[in-house]
Amino acid sequence: MQDAPPTPADPLQPLPWSLGQAAPALPRGAAPPLVLLLPCPLPLAPEAQATLLASLSADERLRHGAYRRPADQARFLVARAGLRQLLGHWLGQAPSAIAIEADHRGKPRCCDLRAPAFNGSHSGDLILLAFHATAEVGVDVEQARVHLPWEPIAERCFSPGEVAELRALPLAEQASAFLAAWCRLEARVKASGVGLAGKSAEGPDAPPPPALRLWDVGVPAGYRAAVALLANP
Repeated sequence: MQDAPPTPADPLQPLPWSLGQAAPALPRGAAPPLVLLLPCPLPLAPEAQATLLASLSADERLRHGAYRRPADQARFLVARAGLRQLLGHWLGQAPSAIAIEADHRGKPRCCDLRAPAFNGSHSGDLILLAFHATAEVGVDVEQARVHLPWEPIAERCFSPGEVAELRALPLAEQASAFLAAWCRLEARVKASGVGLAGKSAEGPDAPPPPALRLWDVGVPAGYRAAVALLANP
């Protein structure tokens, strides 16, 4: 994996947004992506859960039911229902009428060509949704884990230089720095679509990697997050 592109010093601050609120304006052109932080009240009231489930597609309801833990079900439900509410506002359609499919690389997108690019991630108690009107976007959030065995993962996924930089940090900082680097990598992969189908794009005949802009995202202590945006040609 190639070294990560430079990361701005100042994290991108997400905008708090709750189900039912008005949708913010979409960024365009060279503007940074819109990153929304959604609360997930637990437990969800049965009436609220039924209403949100009704806005999902049949496939999404199956995915919701496949989660074993109620908390995981609730986070998926809030994330998908929120995404549909936002897309419905921007497109002037009912949330349940929004058609979402995976492209040939496995990346979800709205079938309506007027829709913005989007991406989502949830971990622990946090849900992030990222949007941009004119450029592909990827976002990732991860909750810190105690005694995370990061070195074998880093050796498989990062360049030798990146691994060396992590090992050179004080021991107490290594796991957090790895998690930040991992979020940046995931955001880059999700924005570009490379790797989502489980295929390597490396090799002498592979196309050059897409140009990306990258930000850390300001999230509460115990989490790390990043968002990436494909540079406009």
